[in-house]
Amino acid sequence: MLKLQEQETKEKNSKLISAIKIVAISSVVIGVFIVAFLGVFFPKKSESIIKAQNAYIKVDDTRIEADKILIDYLSKYHKKKISEEELLIALKTQIPLTLTLKEESEILKKEYEIALADDKVFGFRNLKIFFTHLGKPVVAVALGLYLLLLFFKEEDLFFRKVTLSFSIVGLITGLFYVIWVFYPSPDIPDWAYILLLLLFSILGTIVAFFIGRYIYNMSQIDLVLKTQNLLSFITFDIKRKYISKQDRQEYISDYLGEIEKLSKK
Repeated sequence: MLKLQEQETKEKNSKLISAIKIVAISSVVIGVFIVAFLGVFFPKKSESIIKAQNAYIKVDDTRIEADKILIDYLSKYHKKKISEEELLIALKTQIPLTLTLKEESEILKKEYEIALADDKVFGFRNLKIFFTHLGKPVVAVALGLYLLLLFFKEEDLFFRKVTLSFSIVGLITGLFYVIWVFYPSPDIPDWAYILLLLLFSILGTIVAFFIGRYIYNMSQIDLVLKTQNLLSFITFDIKRKYISKQDRQEYISDYLGEIEKLSKK
């Protein structure tokens, strides 16, 4: 009875662990998918930028129009189409208006530039452009990590090499652009900047390799423990409960023969 309860507890724990793994893997896959397409859902310009831009353009267009009217009055005066008195009356009206519009235009331009600066994310103009640049390398990194895990599980030597090669390419390329997205361009030559990002991405790939190997080794330890439990159940419990005494010797002989075949493989 106690063993039966222990077996049921183990089965429940195994199901719980499997459910957690499924949820974790599903979350990672969905997260990668969301990051890859997240940029699509953001507008090209935020409402604050559109508002500041429209206010600036409206006033600046009025200022340009006022400048044109002022130039037009001066041109008419030089062509003697209007008198000096008419020109002075126009200048008294247009010059203050032009200066006021110019001052207001400069203020609104600064507000527009501030709105643009506030909307920036890691040097990109807005969230849309940021996630557009981030999405593809994140997918490349995720696929590289997946191929790395497949590399440890693959038994065929040729496909191990192919899988590892694609994994390294995906990880280095993806990490290079992920780091590029978050790492601001320093005040160093372009070649040094690219070399620095490349070194970071190679280092990240090496770290991912050792983490992947550690995860695989842990899974193998778990598999060995489960296999030992299974063998113990087959060797002792089944032999004692379900095999008659006269057949036990033959059962053990056949069982050891199958184990020997597995060891040869």
